[in-house]
Amino acid sequence: MAQSIAKSMAEARDLASVLSLRYAHGAGINSVRQAADAQGWPMLFLSNGSEAEGAAVIVLRIKGLQRPNPDIFNQTQYAYAPHSLELAYELDVNGKPIPTASDLFKAMFESTKTGIAILQKEIANGTAVSEASMNAAAVLSELNDLYWPNKGV
Repeated sequence: MAQSIAKSMAEARDLASVLSLRYAHGAGINSVRQAADAQGWPMLFLSNGSEAEGAAVIVLRIKGLQRPNPDIFNQTQYAYAPHSLELAYELDVNGKPIPTASDLFKAMFESTKTGIAILQKEIANGTAVSEASMNAAAVLSELNDLYWPNKGV
């Protein structure tokens, strides 16, 4: 699976670099932290330094798509490309996103430029945005490029 993770990690590094510039001197979100989930897929935590529940946090995770059939050793296989990019944030008590519209728009704008399918996830109020909460959350919307000639290659 190293090859498929390498592609995801390269996309995450590029995205982290661009988002670091976008959020450099922001009043809300102003830091980008790179991490990985339990399977090794790259994650980006966009915050103001606090990733606790109730804080303005946006988390991006880039994952490869699992192939439908295992290999001859019954190992899970992942496609080199395309990938999916999950974008998650916590809701406040009124059901509105905690990060500002401007901060969400910056993350969404830069994410769409990757050409990767975006899966938007909202995390319930009182729950910090994390790998576990992202795994439990349902996909609110899926955004794919309408024209897909050479997607993700």
